[in-house]
Amino acid sequence: MMYLTNASSSAIVKRQYLFKLRAFIGAFIALMLVQWAALGFSILSGSGMTGTSSGDLSIKVTYFNGNLLITFTLLWAFTTGITLTTKQTRYGDFAFVTNRLTSHLSSIAFLFTASVIAGVTTMLASNLLRVGITFFSDANIFLNQSFSISFLELIIGIVATTMYVILIASIGYIIGMLVQLSKLFVIIIPSLFIALTMGSANPSMEYIVAFYSKETSLFLFALKVLITISILFAGAIFISNRMEVRR
Repeated sequence: MMYLTNASSSAIVKRQYLFKLRAFIGAFIALMLVQWAALGFSILSGSGMTGTSSGDLSIKVTYFNGNLLITFTLLWAFTTGITLTTKQTRYGDFAFVTNRLTSHLSSIAFLFTASVIAGVTTMLASNLLRVGITFFSDANIFLNQSFSISFLELIIGIVATTMYVILIASIGYIIGMLVQLSKLFVIIIPSLFIALTMGSANPSMEYIVAFYSKETSLFLFALKVLITISILFAGAIFISNRMEVRR
């Protein structure tokens, strides 16, 4: 086994990271496409609707928000996390002098970079949604203070969205590693998810979601996410060490 010093390990991680940025340019194109699709759906149909009528008077109210943008982005993050664990991707790392740890570190660095980009583009797309509603909606729009956001709110939104994206990406990453360890997890993981979400008598998933989504402090929320993803990524590295060494 080749001995790697800290300095050479850092250099290898950097080379693999830069390689993955180029090799996975399609992931960023996919992000752009899903966000444009979410933007279009949001402008055309909104996120909710209510209405009332009295005699000849009829009022219809359509609600617009960026929830669909965030949902599509999180689905993209989950898929991207899984993609980085496929055999084709892992074997591509052997084009470098590498070991399992440097391969994982470069993948994690890529996911962090992709998450920051996704967080920024999601918030910018949310502002673009406001513009699109103004110009393309055929309804009379009631503008209020919530229609525009301050620069501080924009920064907070970017940070929070980035945290959500990297959290979902890390879940996809460890699930991908579990599937690579055993194909049985293709059945076990969906079954476990259904068990956690099925029935009001089993609110486990609701508690898990609330643990993150109901946090009002950005610092505590970021701390929760960082601790969680550290555990998930460490788990993925541990799982890979149990897999057969590539021959």
